[in-house]
Amino acid sequence: MSANHGGQFPPQQHWHQQQQWNERQGWPLQPPKKKGLSTRLKVLLLVGALVLVGGGIGLILVMKAAAGPEKQAKSLTEGDCVVLTGSGKEADAVKTPCDSPQAPYAVSLTGVDKGEWNCKEGFYQYTVPRPVRGDGVALCLAINAKIGLCFDEIETKTPPPLKDCGSARLRISEVFPRMSVVNSPCAEGTAEVISYASYGTSNFKSATICFVKP
Repeated sequence: MSANHGGQFPPQQHWHQQQQWNERQGWPLQPPKKKGLSTRLKVLLLVGALVLVGGGIGLILVMKAAAGPEKQAKSLTEGDCVVLTGSGKEADAVKTPCDSPQAPYAVSLTGVDKGEWNCKEGFYQYTVPRPVRGDGVALCLAINAKIGLCFDEIETKTPPPLKDCGSARLRISEVFPRMSVVNSPCAEGTAEVISYASYGTSNFKSATICFVKP
């Protein structure tokens, strides 16, 4: 009887002994299984990864929802005509064809509002806030020089709202494509005159606008 009967084979020797025995018995050979992660642990790790990814996507969506739609005012340039929409944090300035009867303002200058800022005298100051960014779109606006538009008060720091001509105080009667300071080109009987000088840009043009009482 072998002295090793009933003893423990070294790991490699045990595998060869088992292999020879299986071959004699006609059994399939299966090498020792390597230890790895359990199926349950793999599932838990996969679920954790999905939660992390989903949480990140959710956070992005929440931030976008809080920020709201991107303001259209950010894409405006000098010379664009606009309609002002919303108020407060929802305020915006939307580009509109200048020949539209609902486009009361023309953009003379754009910038970024990070605090105190002012437009030159005669231009209207307007800010489109972007709360998430911590700044706003700064706009200097002029009245769109289009015959037929009506307003009440035009000598203000903020853009005067467009009015129905049946109840408005002033209506644009004439427009001249130049600035006039001393000698007004407006016809006799003109009630108010606004004269704009461009900031030196090629898109916003100088103009003299004549107003009469409707």
